[in-house]
Amino acid sequence: MGAMAGALAISANAAVNVIPKPSFVDEREGFFQIQGRITDNVRFVQEANIPAESYRLIVAPAGIYIASSDEAGKFYAMQTLRQLISEDGKVPCVTIDDTPRFKWRGILFDDCRHFFGKEELKKTINAMALNKLNVLHWHLTEDQGWRIEIKKYPRLTDIGSVRPGSPLPVVLKTPGNEDHWENNNIPYGPCYYTQEDVKEIVEYAAKRHITVVPEIELPGHALAAISAYPELGCTGEQFEPWCRWGVSEHIYCGGNDATIKFLEDVLDEVCELFPGPFIHIGGDEAPKTVWATCPKCQKRIADLGLKGEEGLQGWMTDHFTKYLAAKGKRAIGWDEVLDGEPGKDTIIMSWRGPQGGIKAAARGNDAVMCPVDPCYIDNPQGLKDDPYEYINYGFQATLERCYSFNPTAGIPDDQAGHILGGQGNNWSEYTWNGSELEWKMWPRMCALAECLWTQPENKSWECFKARIPAMRQRLIRELHINCAPVE
Repeated sequence: MGAMAGALAISANAAVNVIPKPSFVDEREGFFQIQGRITDNVRFVQEANIPAESYRLIVAPAGIYIASSDEAGKFYAMQTLRQLISEDGKVPCVTIDDTPRFKWRGILFDDCRHFFGKEELKKTINAMALNKLNVLHWHLTEDQGWRIEIKKYPRLTDIGSVRPGSPLPVVLKTPGNEDHWENNNIPYGPCYYTQEDVKEIVEYAAKRHITVVPEIELPGHALAAISAYPELGCTGEQFEPWCRWGVSEHIYCGGNDATIKFLEDVLDEVCELFPGPFIHIGGDEAPKTVWATCPKCQKRIADLGLKGEEGLQGWMTDHFTKYLAAKGKRAIGWDEVLDGEPGKDTIIMSWRGPQGGIKAAARGNDAVMCPVDPCYIDNPQGLKDDPYEYINYGFQATLERCYSFNPTAGIPDDQAGHILGGQGNNWSEYTWNGSELEWKMWPRMCALAECLWTQPENKSWECFKARIPAMRQRLIRELHINCAPVE
């Protein structure tokens, strides 16, 4: 496996048409002819000296050999082999040594603004596996909908998973009209995953070496929960899940012990459902206007000597980080949680730019990089004719721009180990169905996948452009993905 560490060159030969680009490829003359099932033609060997998730794949005319130290490496070797096989069953003779650059190679899947369901999730998981992505960040709670069954609090799904209407997409096509919303007055829901559904998805993902990370937002993005249980908010008012996009100022009451207990109860059930090591607790976009006038919040701030409302959010982050740690889980928060000086065990998800991840690494926190530019793949992708480009907001996340992503840019070498990796975020305000979701996700996630697997010195945009059409056709043909064109 020594070649893996030092050799980074790869031939541009179309026969080795693999995404993400492997670390080392040595091509030879000839091919192996597949007959019957692929696994019947492969000899698997376990070698302890091969790094986690890594593999060696050797194809010779007489057979195929795969070596790895773990099941993940074996699985990724098989994904590479799938891509090497031609339509007539021929596999080019080759030796490939391959190892990932980062541990965290993810996708955010937002089921809250629009709900996509189990089959769409499974299609996404299958496409992730082919591209060697290994983290599914599952956004499950929002102002617009609560999407996971919590048995102790049934109104979360009875009430919180239904909203009276949604914004009309046609309004968004009018330039300069982005802040004008019209409700279609069509009830949306009930839409949620039962606990049995969740177990099914977690198991399905695990078989493909994908860890599912649930996100339970706190203290903001909580209107659906407060609509179900008004006592969780500061005012006690009765609301309904939001029928527009954006951020509600009505957040969980940070001064109410009953609200803290509610969130602990929710996390208890969530931890049972998700065996992975991470739980995302949100922390972004939490307006403090109601806290400023809430007697309970102000009392908590005074009693604990906190630095105002930001200090109260910091206290909540710290409380739930410790609560999850006692259950063997690491808490993840969006980069706003840095304002509250979180403990060193909290993982920071840097979305407003790279600065959050840079700050996190400098103070000793691990971080996952997913800056809006270029990791928000719900943004327009710069196609000549895009039927799903509802609104021209921000930059265009073109395929080439996504390919430019480097999670450790701006990070000193001695701090780079704190960057766990990165992910593409596909928020669903402007994504009305599964077909549109797929269009926005692929092939841009293929570009981000290569950024997260392949060492920077081994990347080439021209080489990627030559390889991506074959992957696009594979996604369409094998996985029935509505894949956007490569332009």
